[in-house]
Amino acid sequence: MQNSESIQDYLSRASSVVNNMKSYGEKITDETIVAKILRTLTPRFNFVVAAIEEAHHMSKYSFDELMNSLQAHEDRMNQS
Repeated sequence: MQNSESIQDYLSRASSVVNNMKSYGEKITDETIVAKILRTLTPRFNFVVAAIEEAHHMSKYSFDELMNSLQAHEDRMNQS
């Protein structure tokens, strides 16, 4: 993720990569996608990543749930 990139743009780009991988026959789970996205976020999301990892079972946390959480967080950051 780039420092100036919005979470929506980043997740759209990540989703496109995942879809391309799946179209080539790669079997990739939501757990793997979520873990990779959480590792590649910018430092401004560090405390959100920690909260998500503490509050949720990563094996059951979907990409859509992650997307909603990160977008809600970015919206709150942009309001203040």
